[in-house]
Amino acid sequence: MTEKDHKALSRLIMYDKIKRLYEVEHRSIRWIAKQLGINFRTVRKYLKMDQREFESYSDKVISRAHILEPYKDFIIGKLSLYPDTPAAQMHDWLKECHADLPKVAPKTVYNYVMKIRQEYNLPKVCENERQYAALPETAPGEYAQVDFGQTKLRRSDGNRIRVYFIAILLCYSRYKFIWFQDKPFTSETAVTGHEKAFAFFRGVPKNLVYDQDAVFLYDENVGDYRMTQVFENYVKSRPFRVIFCRPADPESKGKVENVVKYVKQNFLLNRQFSSVDNLNAEALAWLERTGNAMIHNTTCKVPYDMWCRECKDLLPYIPVTAPEAKSGHKVLKTNSVKYRGNTYSLPLGTYRGEDTRVYLSEEKGDLVIRNIDDAVIARHLIPAGRGQMVINKNHARDTSVSVSEKCEYVKGLFTDQESVCIFLARVRERYPRYMRDQLATLINCVTKYGQKRADEVLAECVRNKLFSATDFKEIITSGPAPCAEDITVIKPLGDATAKLMVNVEPNRSSIDVYDDLFKAS
Repeated sequence: MTEKDHKALSRLIMYDKIKRLYEVEHRSIRWIAKQLGINFRTVRKYLKMDQREFESYSDKVISRAHILEPYKDFIIGKLSLYPDTPAAQMHDWLKECHADLPKVAPKTVYNYVMKIRQEYNLPKVCENERQYAALPETAPGEYAQVDFGQTKLRRSDGNRIRVYFIAILLCYSRYKFIWFQDKPFTSETAVTGHEKAFAFFRGVPKNLVYDQDAVFLYDENVGDYRMTQVFENYVKSRPFRVIFCRPADPESKGKVENVVKYVKQNFLLNRQFSSVDNLNAEALAWLERTGNAMIHNTTCKVPYDMWCRECKDLLPYIPVTAPEAKSGHKVLKTNSVKYRGNTYSLPLGTYRGEDTRVYLSEEKGDLVIRNIDDAVIARHLIPAGRGQMVINKNHARDTSVSVSEKCEYVKGLFTDQESVCIFLARVRERYPRYMRDQLATLINCVTKYGQKRADEVLAECVRNKLFSATDFKEIITSGPAPCAEDITVIKPLGDATAKLMVNVEPNRSSIDVYDDLFKAS
């Protein structure tokens, strides 16, 4: 039988199956598509054809030449020389070497490359493909592996909710523990998950293996790991040693990876969600009757029986009583926070390290942001859609000094107190929302051009009724460049340290020192 005949026969068998499932067994189109592993549009198209129409269609498909057929030899040659070539790179090579290449979709190139690989036995093999070897089983109580998972469950009202879980597995016995919550895990909740697992195991393993997850790490440099403050403090309080896998290396903790898959495909599949507490109670019952009670495929032993022998080798577990940490949203280094696909600005200085958290709530269409002391630090209107940047310009300003204090400070920079009072009063009257910006402009001008020149410009502004820092700046910059002796030294507003530092002058060496060095040489 030729290859064309084989393809025609396979397509005819598929057509007969679709007809039988739909017309005899009365299955839905989507059910048939899922059962046969094909697109539902293909099922619908086949159902519209009778036997004669299908045979005509099949002959037409078989005889139809592929759009990339003229470049077949080129593709075969490249795949023979470079077996690891992906379809995306092959597409680029075709465009680079063949100016007459018609416009084709990447999926078309991918399908044709896969067809060539099958016909000419050119499998995709990487030169540096990783080789695996069987490893001996670890000793009891030595190792455990930790991983996270997430999925969506259906509520009773038909809506879906995303749930998150932590899975911890004892490597020797394959005894496992899972714990759910309805929010993404943070360092605090991950620590809580560890404590619940150790209580469940009735002991602590000597080594725990982790991914390089942001819940545990905030930086890594060639094996030098920096743990988050919460997790580092927890590790110091517990006797186990942490081991972090290399980046993008899930095989290093394949046992717990399989547990996450097992939980999704067995316990969570088609399960209805009512509450997190009920879900955790159901998970413990599932572990008791199935997860830890069924014979393990690899060890061919029951995890519970193996745990009964392993638990005596675990380190003793002493419960710690700690206050339940409030869950919050992580503050980014840019003094902003992400919420439901949008980014909202926060006042400068909110970010104080990786563990900085703020607490969000929605009130009448506004997003209200509070700090750990429950004080409101920001309020934003929630925009429609996702991917929006919601920024309050006031958050980029230093509000540690009040406007009144800053006005008094600016008054001290000028000689004519009556004129500067009139000028500032009128500026505040005209620009109440931008008073900080107006004062900052005045301070910069006096700093650059000196008090003498600033007094002259102030008098001119008051005389001509130009009550704006912008007008002040235009006039002062249109004059001659400032001399060094005219520049005023401005002491910044701020804390006591800044005020002291501004008056510190560095030590200066005498020119005689350098003359003596040249003479000695």
